[in-house]
Amino acid sequence: MYNRIHLQKFMAMNQTKNPGQVLAQIMIDLGSEKENVVLKAIKKARTKGNEQIIPALFNTYRNTKTNRIKDEITSILSELKSTATIEPLIEELNIGNEASRCLALTSIWSSGLNANEYIDEIIQAAVNGSFLEAFEALTIIENLDPPFEEEVILNSQIILKTYFSNQEKSEKSEILRNITTVINGINSNLQ
Repeated sequence: MYNRIHLQKFMAMNQTKNPGQVLAQIMIDLGSEKENVVLKAIKKARTKGNEQIIPALFNTYRNTKTNRIKDEITSILSELKSTATIEPLIEELNIGNEASRCLALTSIWSSGLNANEYIDEIIQAAVNGSFLEAFEALTIIENLDPPFEEEVILNSQIILKTYFSNQEKSEKSEILRNITTVINGINSNLQ
C-alpha cells in the first residue's frame, strides 16, 4: 500500500503540464549541453511547439557544433506551417549569424510562408549579408504572389538604390540586380 508521500509524488509525476510549461521545458532542454536532451527537445518541438520556440531553436543552431542537431533544426524549420512563424524568422535576419540568417531565409521559402509584408526586410538582409543570403532572398522574392503593399515595395527600391549608389560590382551585386528587376516589375504592376 502506498503511503501518503508516495501517492503525492506519483500524482505530481503524472499531472499533465499545461502548454506553457511544456514550451518552457522544451526551451530549457534546447539549451542543454547534452546532445540527447537537445535532440529530444527538438522532437517535442515538432509536436508541441509553436512560433515561440523558434528563437530558442535558432539560438541552439547558432551555438551548437553538432551537425546532427543542426540537421534536425534545419528539418523542423523547413516544415513550418503556421503563418505566425514568419515574424520570428524575420527577426532572425537582424540578430543571427550568416548561417542562421541563411537558414531563416531558406525556411521562409521552403515552408511557403507569405513574406509579402517583409520584402523590404528580406532585401535589407540580402544587402547586408553574403552572396548566399542574397541568393536565398532572390528565391523568396521570385516566388511571391500578389497582393503587395506599395510602401513595402517603395522601401525595397530605396534600399536597393542606396546599395547600388555605394557599391562596386560584385557577384552579390548581380543577384541584387535580379532582385531589383523583380521589385521594379512588381512596382510597375502596382501603378
